[in-house]
Amino acid sequence: MFGLMEITGQLDEATKLAIIPTVVLPFTIIGMILTSVATWLAALFGFELKAEGPKRLFEVLMKPKVLALALVSNLIVYGAIKGAQHLSNGPYPLWWVQLQNASPQPSDRNYEHTNQPSLATTATAVTSSNDLEVVWELPLKSVVFGLPLVTGDSLFAGLEKGRLIEVDLKSGQLLRKFEIGQPVMASPVIANNKIYVGEGIHLTYNARIYSFDLTSGAFVGAFQTAGHIERAAVYTKTPDQSLLLFPAGKDGLYAINPETMQKVWQAPFGHFDTFPAVDDEQAYIGSGLEAGFEEAPTKAFAINLQTGKVVWEKPLPTSVWGIPVLWNNVVCLPTGDVYKNLKFGQLSCYEKASGKDYCIFNTTGSLISQPIVRGDHLVVSDIYGKIYQFNLKTRQLEWTLQVPTKGLSYASVSIDSQDRILLPGEEGLYVYSRANQALLSVWKPEGKWPGTFNNIVAYKDLMILADQAGVLRALRFKN
Repeated sequence: MFGLMEITGQLDEATKLAIIPTVVLPFTIIGMILTSVATWLAALFGFELKAEGPKRLFEVLMKPKVLALALVSNLIVYGAIKGAQHLSNGPYPLWWVQLQNASPQPSDRNYEHTNQPSLATTATAVTSSNDLEVVWELPLKSVVFGLPLVTGDSLFAGLEKGRLIEVDLKSGQLLRKFEIGQPVMASPVIANNKIYVGEGIHLTYNARIYSFDLTSGAFVGAFQTAGHIERAAVYTKTPDQSLLLFPAGKDGLYAINPETMQKVWQAPFGHFDTFPAVDDEQAYIGSGLEAGFEEAPTKAFAINLQTGKVVWEKPLPTSVWGIPVLWNNVVCLPTGDVYKNLKFGQLSCYEKASGKDYCIFNTTGSLISQPIVRGDHLVVSDIYGKIYQFNLKTRQLEWTLQVPTKGLSYASVSIDSQDRILLPGEEGLYVYSRANQALLSVWKPEGKWPGTFNNIVAYKDLMILADQAGVLRALRFKN
């Protein structure tokens, strides 16, 4: 048979690129089918096949008009594919968002001002058992990427399917949903009875942050960026006004007025995929690399909250995906990449006022999680499930603990009010004593544990955990 290899062997590279996708491959597939049928018929009736037909087809394919048509066809197909990808990665039209939320569901609940939740629980109940039990579970049929937010008796979570949901904490009942369109990887924030949440994955462009009124459930407004919003916004105040700070990938860090949804300032100093730590005067944040683009220097920044101007900047060894934290007069940034050299991380700490180096700790895994500060201690987990405790006062590493993992660990470590460490691992949720790092228990679901992109949200006596199969659960320690 005069097949694909024989045809393409006689073509130069430019001609191959022009005709293989839209001409040679389809015709070869058809030719193979016809040849197979002809071979079967020849064997059945005992006659001999000739290769003149395929050879003449090849001669036709080499005519200038056919080559030109093939090139134009390839360009049209390529343009259609890239155009579809471009449309799919952009935000949904604002009229669509308004239409999807045209029949809002009101609520008479009280919603307190809440930034992204602390990873340490506010539990008041003391339990004698270290074993966990399921209080309720809610199949969502969609992955929860961002850390859920708890306020009062409600939990808010963003879904991969492009919506924000409210769940009753006591029963696990789905109360209402807010439609957005693009995947919601960012955690929401609540201020002045409004909830704010961003949209987008790393490929998303022109992503928006949305505002909804929690009493009426109505869509209030949106602010559009040129990048993506994968992390939570932070609500803060200056002497002059309230601000909502949020990262927008390659578009930098934004500060907007949460009431008017208008820009106050923009800090386009790098690619930001983490939200800042904030004190009364400054925001602290680190930049990172963008997949598929040329590398740029990564830096730590202190940014004036009033003006958006850089107060100081420091070079970093790699990207900042983890969340900066504050301790006394020091800011610490966990660094580590998700695209390369995952076996290196660094905790980089600086004096807040001047940017002067305070201490540096290198780790054996990328730090992409949110650290916890307890007294003078900082606890953080790396991408391989290894937990580190640093003493920031003495600037020493005190201990490490390896949690069994399968693949990479994207969750942050949590610590409850009884000083127990919680981190999702290979088989479920692992519970350790922080005092001596002893394993206390392992909660395992019925069936195989699918893993999680998230960590525990601990609130009162509940531990909220969402898995990669799209199941949201509330766990608690047995009495």
